[in-house]
Amino acid sequence: MTPTGTDTQMRELVAQAGRKLQAMAPQIVTDMTELLAERVSGLAQDAQLIEILHASIDGNVWTLGHVLTNDIGVDSMQPNTGAVEYAIRLAQRDVPLGSLTHAYYLGQAMCVRRGIDAVDQLGLEDKELQMNLVRLVTEVTHDYFDWILQYVTKVHVAEQARWWTARAVTNAAAVMKVLRGEAISVAGFESRTKYALERNHVAFIAWLELETNDTEDQQRVDQLLRRMASIVRSTRPPLITASDPSTAWAWATIPTDELDPETLARIEALASSEEARNIRVAVGTPGQGINGFRQSHEQAAKARVVALGTQRYREERLVAYGDPDVGVLSLIMHDPKGALTWTRNVLGPVAGCGEANAAMRETLAAYYASGGNISRTADELGLHRNTVRQRVGKFELDRGNRPQNSLEISLALRLCGLLGD
Repeated sequence: MTPTGTDTQMRELVAQAGRKLQAMAPQIVTDMTELLAERVSGLAQDAQLIEILHASIDGNVWTLGHVLTNDIGVDSMQPNTGAVEYAIRLAQRDVPLGSLTHAYYLGQAMCVRRGIDAVDQLGLEDKELQMNLVRLVTEVTHDYFDWILQYVTKVHVAEQARWWTARAVTNAAAVMKVLRGEAISVAGFESRTKYALERNHVAFIAWLELETNDTEDQQRVDQLLRRMASIVRSTRPPLITASDPSTAWAWATIPTDELDPETLARIEALASSEEARNIRVAVGTPGQGINGFRQSHEQAAKARVVALGTQRYREERLVAYGDPDVGVLSLIMHDPKGALTWTRNVLGPVAGCGEANAAMRETLAAYYASGGNISRTADELGLHRNTVRQRVGKFELDRGNRPQNSLEISLALRLCGLLGD
C-alpha cells in the first residue's frame, strides 16, 4: 500500500471518487460524444451511429464509475451492450479498426482528466494521500479501458469478417444477373446492393498474388478498392463482391465518362504502395448505365488476363485496359499459343532468346517503322548503315522466298516484345 492511507481508507476514497464521477456522467457523456463525433473519421455524417456512440459512452462511463465505487476487478466485468453494438456497427459501415481504437483512447484521456477532477472535489488536505489516490484512480481507469478495448477489438474484427463474407455473397448473386444480361429491376438492384446502375461506372478487379483464405488479406483488398473509388471521386461507396477467396470485383461511380491521366497516375501510385503489397489490380474504362457496368468489367477482366500472361505487363501492379497494347493483347490472349507460333513462323530464328536476337529485333522494328529506310534507321539507333544493312539482309535471307509483308513483320516484332521470347 502507499505510505499514507490504509487499504480500507484508500478503497473508501476510491469509492467516493467513483460516486463523484458518476455524478458527472451526463456531462462527460455529452462532451465525449461531441468530441468523438468531431475527431473520429467516419462518424460525423451518420446520425444513427452517433446515437449508438452516445449509448456506448454512457455505458462505459457508468461501468467505470461502478468499478471505482464497488472495487470490482477486471476479471469480474462484463462488457456493456452499447459498447459491443457500437463496435459491430462500425464494422458493418466499413469504419476501420483504427477509428475505434482512436475513439477509445480519446475517451480514456477524458475519463482520466475527469477522474482527477473527482479526486480534487474530495478536498483532501494530505497532498501525498491525494497523489496516491490520483494514481490509483488513473490506474483503474487505464485497466478498464485496456480491457474493454481488447474486447471490442475482437468483436469488430469478427463482425467485419462475417459482414464482408455475407455482403460479398449477397452482392454476387445480383451482380451475376447483370453480367449475364438477365432482365433486372434497376431499383431492386440498388435496394439490394446499395449501388445505382444508371450512372457512369469504372470497374476494378483486384487479386492477391498468393492465394489465401485469410480475412485480414481479404479486408486489405476491400480497403484498397475503397481507396481507389475515393481517388476516382466516387460519390457513393463502391460495389464490391468476391469471385473467389483471393479475388474481388468492384465498381465505382464516377462523375465523368473518362479517367484523366492524373487520376490514373494516383491509382497506379496507390497500387504500387506498401499498402497494396501482394495485391494486383486491373481496371476497365468508364461506361454508362447497365451496358457500361458490364463492359467496364469485361475490360478489367481482359486487362487481368494480359497482366497474368504477358511479359510486358507481368510485373505491373496496375494494368488498365486503356494502357498501350492491352486491348490488342487481350484479343491475342484468347489463343496465346497460336499467337506465339505465328510470331515464330513470321520471324524465324530472330524470335529466339539472347542479346543478339534482341538487337536484331530492335533494328528490324525501326527499319520497318521507317518504311525500309536504312539511313533513317541507322540515325535513330546510332548504328552504322552497314550494320543495319547486314542485319536486314540476314533476316531476309533466313526468310527465303517468303513474301516481305512489312505490316505482318512489324506486328510479329511487336508481339514478340509483348509476349516474350
